[in-house]
Amino acid sequence: MKTYKNNNLFITLEGIDGCGKTTAGHELKSRLEKRGYSVLYTMEPTDEPLGAFIKKYILGDSEKNNYKDDNFSNYKNNNISKDNDTKDNDTKDNDTKDNGTKDKLLHEYINNLDEISYKLICLFLFSSDRAAHLSSIKNKIKDYDIVICDRFTDSTFAYQSFDEIEDKAKINKAKEFILKVNSFILDINDIEIDRTYLLDIDPEIAGKRISKKDIKSLYDVQSVDVFSKIRENYLYLYEIYRNRITLINASKTTDEIVSEILSDTDSLLP
Repeated sequence: MKTYKNNNLFITLEGIDGCGKTTAGHELKSRLEKRGYSVLYTMEPTDEPLGAFIKKYILGDSEKNNYKDDNFSNYKNNNISKDNDTKDNDTKDNDTKDNGTKDKLLHEYINNLDEISYKLICLFLFSSDRAAHLSSIKNKIKDYDIVICDRFTDSTFAYQSFDEIEDKAKINKAKEFILKVNSFILDINDIEIDRTYLLDIDPEIAGKRISKKDIKSLYDVQSVDVFSKIRENYLYLYEIYRNRITLINASKTTDEIVSEILSDTDSLLP
């Protein structure tokens, strides 16, 4: 890593929904801390305004993330009068209704986009959230031995690739473009990923795991075919970035997965 102290490690965890990535990530953090390492655990999309927007309007899992409309209250127009704090109840009720109407219209707008436009919007939303994410944590990272990021640039490639395009040449151009966007965000922030652990799993097994979840996001309710395509995109990245990406069999237990990751990180840590 270019901007961090020489002996720290930047790890990313990737995989389709239902692979057990987040559970394994928290266990990995716990075990590393027991070994005496300081660990920063972070994830994307973030809880920052852009990440909150993505969770609500793209992923649709606002309940899971305890997202409230007033998360954006601090980012309202500066011309709004301070007198708003003293609005009567009727006015506040009207504001709530207005917010509900705006939410509905925005959801409808996004849902009615054609697939290509939707993917483009998602690409730049997730990438912008990542840029803000790196900006907010860069100064913190130097104080930790290890940084674990639950989803990062590879997720953008796997999920936002334009696989719906029938023209194969255009698909390849789209994939090249996404890789360039990812590379640019890393380069502009002087960031290098030391190791990515790709938790690979059969989409049908992942689907069974997801079905047991109480609250699901947009990607959780996708078909096995969609998850198969996302998995293919991940495996494509594995083939071209074998020096960075380590493939992990995610059908194993969490304990086995974390132990396998630790055996690899041992060779990277001082």
